[in-house]
Amino acid sequence: MKKKKYLLLILLIFFFKISYTNASIQNKIIATVNNEIVTSYELKNKIMTFLILNKVEVNQENINNYKNQSLKTLINMKIRKNELVKYNLLNSKIDTSRFIEQQSKKYNFTIEEFKKEFLNNNLSYDLYLQEIQLELGWQQLILQLYGNKIIVDEYEIDEELKKIIDTQKEMIEYRLSEIEVQVNDNEKITDLVEEIQNQIIKDGFKNTAIKYSTSSTALEGGEIGWVNSESLSNKMLNAISNMKLKEVSKPMMHNNSILFVKLEEIKKVDTLKINSIETKKKIIDQKKNELLNLFSNSHLSKIRNNASIELIK
Repeated sequence: MKKKKYLLLILLIFFFKISYTNASIQNKIIATVNNEIVTSYELKNKIMTFLILNKVEVNQENINNYKNQSLKTLINMKIRKNELVKYNLLNSKIDTSRFIEQQSKKYNFTIEEFKKEFLNNNLSYDLYLQEIQLELGWQQLILQLYGNKIIVDEYEIDEELKKIIDTQKEMIEYRLSEIEVQVNDNEKITDLVEEIQNQIIKDGFKNTAIKYSTSSTALEGGEIGWVNSESLSNKMLNAISNMKLKEVSKPMMHNNSILFVKLEEIKKVDTLKINSIETKKKIIDQKKNELLNLFSNSHLSKIRNNASIELIK
């Protein structure tokens, strides 16, 4: 089996080199991940797509700043792709229309304008679609593997809802954004924290979340949405309650990850006007998403540790 994989990788590299010998765009293999290759074209496209869509100035400094993280993201994508192939879930027919619509609105484009933005800037829309298909396929895989473990305690949810309604005349809700970065055993946490904090100052929280976060909210700039105070852990609530609007929390450790939280907005809700069914659903969805994200990071970390990754200079 190993010989077959090795032979396949050699063939891929061989045909890739032939294909690009006379190409107008200089391209080369910069990494191998199991039987997949990462090319300099993919890396350049990844960096430029991020910079242009997020209206970050395109200069050599910014390109260099985003290079390492973009390469790490591409490597993780190849690892995920291998896993989807293993479970026969790599499907190019996955419906991406809803996600594309959300992304278009996020960047203040119509869907057609969004597609033209790629064309006008010589970016590959096909590679962007592949990335989205991989993300959606990965979500399906995590649900398939861990869906039966994503269980919320109905009694706990009902008690939480009862507490919201019975003990307060007003309930506080926070609109939050996050940057959650999974930490490897050999990674220097202090250096990583300093790097992320500097990046937040330089490029803003949203762009830093897209670049660094390993959470499922990364593509949305870390946007979590509205969360009621009762559904937050004491540690999180203590951190947020002492923050000012638009302030970013100090780094916190959460499930083997570094977590930064930004307080976007605060509002008070009259509990007499609360729709208990909708509120209960929000609490359940929030807890399920937390578990999904935990299983996603854990599974990626496990298969990454077993992956054959080689960087080529």
